[in-house]
Amino acid sequence: MTRCRPLLALAALLLLAGPVLAQSLNVGGWKLEQANSSQTYTIPAGTAVPAGGYLIVARDASEAAFETYYGVTLGANVVFLNSAATFPFINGDETYTLRNAANGVEDGPTPALTGAVGAYHRLDPEASPWTVIDTTPTPGAGVEAPDAVMSGLVISEANNPASYVYEYIELYYDGTTGTSNQPPVIASVQHAPAAPSDGDDVTVTATVTDSDGSVAGVWCWSRVGAGSFVATAMTAQGGGQYAATFLDQVGNTELQYYLRALDDESAETLSPINAPTGYYSVAIQGGIAGGKVVLFDHMHNQDAGTSGNWRVDNNHPNPEPANPTSESAWSGQLSSWGYELYLAGNTIRSNTSAITAAQLADVDLLVIPEPQSPFSAAEIEAVRQFVHAGGSLFVVADHNGSDRDGDGWDSPSIFGGYSVPHITVPPTGDTETFCGALFGLHFHVKDEGNNAITGTFANVNADPANPVIHGPYGEVSAVIYHVGNVMSLWPTANPDLSDVGALISKNEGSPHVAAWSRYGQGKIVGYGDSSSTADGTDSESHENNWTEAGSDNREFFLNASAWLLAADATAVGELPLNPGLDLRVRPNPFNPQTSIAFTLPADGPARVAVYDLQGRLVRSLHEGDLAAGPHALAWDGRNDGGRAAASGVYLVRAAGGGFVSITKAVLAR
Repeated sequence: MTRCRPLLALAALLLLAGPVLAQSLNVGGWKLEQANSSQTYTIPAGTAVPAGGYLIVARDASEAAFETYYGVTLGANVVFLNSAATFPFINGDETYTLRNAANGVEDGPTPALTGAVGAYHRLDPEASPWTVIDTTPTPGAGVEAPDAVMSGLVISEANNPASYVYEYIELYYDGTTGTSNQPPVIASVQHAPAAPSDGDDVTVTATVTDSDGSVAGVWCWSRVGAGSFVATAMTAQGGGQYAATFLDQVGNTELQYYLRALDDESAETLSPINAPTGYYSVAIQGGIAGGKVVLFDHMHNQDAGTSGNWRVDNNHPNPEPANPTSESAWSGQLSSWGYELYLAGNTIRSNTSAITAAQLADVDLLVIPEPQSPFSAAEIEAVRQFVHAGGSLFVVADHNGSDRDGDGWDSPSIFGGYSVPHITVPPTGDTETFCGALFGLHFHVKDEGNNAITGTFANVNADPANPVIHGPYGEVSAVIYHVGNVMSLWPTANPDLSDVGALISKNEGSPHVAAWSRYGQGKIVGYGDSSSTADGTDSESHENNWTEAGSDNREFFLNASAWLLAADATAVGELPLNPGLDLRVRPNPFNPQTSIAFTLPADGPARVAVYDLQGRLVRSLHEGDLAAGPHALAWDGRNDGGRAAASGVYLVRAAGGGFVSITKAVLAR
């Protein structure tokens, strides 16, 4: 849970040196947002909550009926509001965020209620965010009395009763009680740039004040990944402003941080209040194509069934909120996939109407996850034209017989584009018209074998320059299937196919669990098991296979997306598969010697080598530990045996610090 508190700056202005009286907080114009269905409730103007008081926003009950239903008498410190059936809506997976009148986040998002949980209670705003999870509501009670540590206004309870009329969200104002020494107040925590990219410096700023003394020091504790937080002293900028800058951030990582302030009497404040369990975070965009449009197909009954759903969000065509802060802000088994593409600067959409050429006019990548109803001939033609003209397509199937909506069709038969489904009857005499016939990727149906398999598959493409296996999101060593399908490759299916190849195979050679092709000017990736895309975070039950132990499912799908979104290299040196290492060859072309420059983001083992276009090692330039920072190696155009290499195109591959970069080098003798 990430919280910033402009509220605290407001409250600080109400404090005087020495003992003070408790202050009420005017929350008129503040908003409660329901993320999963974008319902918003605006608190009426003039609404004030006393310190230690509660604000209850009820669904559609009068105060008297509410008290009778819960068997309570609300105290004078409780403000009761009836939303008149506009808010909240608690159906099992909603989350809530509290925003102040300036639209800053005060609290949230909350956990999502599930069928087994009737209420979330917050007992102590300074402790773990949600300390009671049960079925017993406590409206207007249950939170600690205000103390010397002021948390501000928080969401203190979400309740889902048997009768939806009596649903409610409760807020609690943890104000000041007037203790002799007030701790410092941290407010307006921000980072810049708002969406940093690989190599950017990130500056964290905050306003820190002390109402009854002076600020002794402010520190920003930060980390990248799962390591320990490290303290950096923030520099006073004047006027209560403090700043700390973190240099040269590495793409495809997350910078996490929290703030700690001390006053002249050693009183401490943390921001967020539950740090380091809670912290702020900023995603560093990495080396994949940004600014593109990705359309996830949702027209073909992808919500069918009870074991997950294959959507990014339940809002169409644009997922909401428009600016998510985590994948859980969107509702669907594909929300992690969509969220990471969003972090790279892409626009994510979905369609709920038939696919047409007009609909695909501004789309760069079309993703079709496990369709349950067939594509019309007109839709297939629209997709064909889209790919032929340079669009990219990602198709994800499932096992034979995966008919989730009971209409007789499953995804292998749908991707075949047959006239009838072939779950139980082989396709003898039935002509395929879709993925195999057009794109050379044929999913197996009845009697074609291996069409319902489970296992870990590690027979990956051996090409060291393959941008899906060695891509910006990491190395792909294996993927895991949970009852999936395979593909046969049809490279001669039509004259507009220029390349068809395997990415990952079930057995060495064939059949294939992941494959790619080029059709006209476009690119296609196929995969045979939708379970690998499921992140397990939505209300529908499904395990998290996206980051499943022993698999590189996440890395595969994101690397494949990056390749599909990237413009193809058109000249030497234009193959930046991973700019995280900033790999460069200069001069290029060269004769007799060139310099290979790269930058490591961290100390550790590194390897740099030169390969020919068939993937055979030509020259090993370095293998061993290197310090973080820039490096340069010379290649004299010779192989490991000391013989001069022939004129031609070579691939330089650098690996280190969790990244892999590949670029071209041309030797011109």
